[in-house]
Amino acid sequence: MKTLEPVLYITPVLLALAIGIIGFVFMYQRRMLQHQVQLREIQEMKQRQILDATLEAQEEERRRVARDLHDDVGATLALVKLNLHQLIAPLQDKTNGQGIKSMLDDVIGNVRRISHGLMPVVLEKMGLQRALDAMKRSLPETSGTTMELICNDNNRRIAPKLELSLYRVVQELLNNTLKHANASIVTVQLQFSEQELYLTYTDNGVGFDYKKLMESQENSSQGLGLMNLQARIHLLNGTFAYHSAKNSGTKADICIPIS
Repeated sequence: MKTLEPVLYITPVLLALAIGIIGFVFMYQRRMLQHQVQLREIQEMKQRQILDATLEAQEEERRRVARDLHDDVGATLALVKLNLHQLIAPLQDKTNGQGIKSMLDDVIGNVRRISHGLMPVVLEKMGLQRALDAMKRSLPETSGTTMELICNDNNRRIAPKLELSLYRVVQELLNNTLKHANASIVTVQLQFSEQELYLTYTDNGVGFDYKKLMESQENSSQGLGLMNLQARIHLLNGTFAYHSAKNSGTKADICIPIS
């Protein structure tokens, strides 16, 4: 019996020591997991800050270029048009002069359209719906594409940053449609609720293999553009779902919180 006494004394000590070691390892692993989560959150926050700063820098550059086009280039072209009118007024044969004037009108119109595309004044003054309506009316007839805009609240305004981001998203989607889709109809639908805004973009174009494009290692401009849109919507804490298949058109479903 006496030979068992040391074992009886040591066993609880060893058991307590083992439990302590297990508890220490468990707490250490838990702290390491928490630390990794914190690191991921910090990295994600930094990435969001960098992306936000990059987008803001892009928008500021667009504002600068739009101002230069409108104030400097637009004003100069308007002055040239006035001088041209004065030059051809005394001429008996105004055919050549009228042709040049018509070309100048086209250039002025293009400058105005590019300036408004870079920084649409109507977006800042009247909101997203009116700006999209202006985008719809500015589609060139030669594109063969018409745009339909559906909205459940034409007077609703949201934060300017959200309006600008969504305008850029529609602008990029429309550019993709005009370049690649050969679509005749584009439909943009805005559905406001108390807490969220749902934006749906569809076209009836030729479509493409979206999954294959995203899995491809090639940095195609279209794939990169869609990734940029996803990043922009993610920055707004929203969701972006894109669907496309060959001969089935395209569809983008976007949801962002607006409360």
